[in-house]
Amino acid sequence: MPALATWVGKTMPWRRERAVRSESLRNPAILAIGGLAVLGGALLYFVFESSLQQRSRDQAIQYTEQVIGDLRALQTRVTDSETGQRGYLLTGDARYLAPYDAAPTAIDGLLRRLRSAFSGQFGDSVELVRLDQVGRLIASKLDDLNRSVVLQRSGNATDALALVRSNTGLFIMGSLRDAIAAMVAEETDRLSARLDARRRQQNFAITVSALGGAFAILLMLAAGVLAVLFMRANRNMQAALQSAHDAAVSADRAKSQFLATASHDLRQPLHAMNLFISALRRRVSGEEATKLVANMASAAESMQMMFNSLLDVSKLHAGVVVPAMADFPVEEVFVRLRNAFSAPAAAKGIALDIAPATCLVHSDPVLLESILRNLISNAVRYTRQGRVDVVCRERNDLVGIEVRDTGPGIPADQIERAFEEFQRLDTSNAAERGLGLGLAIVRRLARLLDLPIELQSDVGVGTIFSVHLPRVATVAPEAADISDDMPSLAGRRLLLVDDDPLVRTALAREIADWGAKITVVGSAEAALWALGSAPPEVAIVDRDLGKGANGIELVATLRARFGDMMPAIIVTGATDPQALDELRRSGTPWMTKPLDAAVLRSRIAALLVRAPAMQPTD
Repeated sequence: MPALATWVGKTMPWRRERAVRSESLRNPAILAIGGLAVLGGALLYFVFESSLQQRSRDQAIQYTEQVIGDLRALQTRVTDSETGQRGYLLTGDARYLAPYDAAPTAIDGLLRRLRSAFSGQFGDSVELVRLDQVGRLIASKLDDLNRSVVLQRSGNATDALALVRSNTGLFIMGSLRDAIAAMVAEETDRLSARLDARRRQQNFAITVSALGGAFAILLMLAAGVLAVLFMRANRNMQAALQSAHDAAVSADRAKSQFLATASHDLRQPLHAMNLFISALRRRVSGEEATKLVANMASAAESMQMMFNSLLDVSKLHAGVVVPAMADFPVEEVFVRLRNAFSAPAAAKGIALDIAPATCLVHSDPVLLESILRNLISNAVRYTRQGRVDVVCRERNDLVGIEVRDTGPGIPADQIERAFEEFQRLDTSNAAERGLGLGLAIVRRLARLLDLPIELQSDVGVGTIFSVHLPRVATVAPEAADISDDMPSLAGRRLLLVDDDPLVRTALAREIADWGAKITVVGSAEAALWALGSAPPEVAIVDRDLGKGANGIELVATLRARFGDMMPAIIVTGATDPQALDELRRSGTPWMTKPLDAAVLRSRIAALLVRAPAMQPTD
């Protein structure tokens, strides 16, 4: 017994120690198991919740893309309907009315789909209110188009054209574009916010993964599973981000394509209209008739300025504008600007003073003229009374060209917005509004030429734009020698090739009024047959002659027959990069529709002065 007692006494401390150790490990074990269970539950909930959020965001992105696409489809339908109406009014051909006839049904379907989307999970009442506003604008626009079509069908073509020339349709279309643009911008902001939320979710997921890895061996399996899940989620997020980026790039490309397509499709009838107005101006007499033709010319000139702005923007977006740097006197540009803006300024009762300049600069004269044209055009458009002054000042190695006006001025908080595309700060006078592209073109051209632009403006006082260019000491005589004498075109042999009958008739009538002997054909084959062995002194050839025929190839064929020095001008309505690059590589002078009759005549005269006389070949 003493021995047993002694053994028990010796073993009890070990048992008590093991019991105490087990007791001390039980609580941590319970805590570890509980922590593992809690972490596992939290991670499962996190994964489940992330999946739900990701699905919800994917649905939100799909919703945004559908809404943006439907909004743009609405605008396209209205634009196509208006284009068809214009074509019908100008030609009387009922085939032009196909988009107009199909528009109501298609627009009604799009409005119903948008209304259903805005009433759903991701929409709200504000969007429904805006959609109702857009619907009313579209209904008003379609009603405006319908009145002119009804008048045309009833034989009242004059009343129909008078309705079109009013500013009502233009104002409605501008309001519609603004409303749709605002809705698209808001949806784009929402998309950005949802993508930011995704990125925050991704960062949080990475943090949870790191914490889970700290549980070592007991949590390694769970951490591995989580890592796989999170890697998969990350890949999905990256794919979604890439998809959103691609959508943004595609949207920008679609905008540029829309500008190029719209300006191209409407350029043909505008080109013909300008030429018909020019011919009509020389044939009418009487104060009332002359005033009507002047109003027509003014409206056409406004449209042409807008299309030229669209064309400039589409070229800049396409990246096909390449500066041709040269040394030249600023007065060369000022002469053309005086000729272009003296009459519009005088018609508004504004004093325009483009001071004679002796400054010599190094830049691209064509792009510099475009910058100054946009600045002067804005100044004349928005100055209601007072004057517009353009001066050239030399400052050390720089030349500063200033455009000053006494217009309404630009508020300081609106200056940056003024340089954005399709922004119009002064919308009080609908008759004087443009597309809001002038200053955007100025900024992009200035950056392209690396020219600083300064702006000083006082509200109610006026605005001063300053362009700074490198000064040069002298200009080569051949570059500075400008002759204002324009040779007569009477009796000169010209060739006109254009597949559009309306444009062909208008341009032929204009050239015939110059006294030239003109051969007018509609295809390359007809041109080669009509000329025979008698070469034209200048060939005016449309780039796109239909059925795959190319005006550039026709010019090359004519030069192969009559000599490489045969003068030619290619006329085009294309603005895509491939067409413009092809025209540059051809080495033949080219002009973009709609043509200015005076500019075309001066180009022809210049070619006749430089080119040797073309004589018939044996």
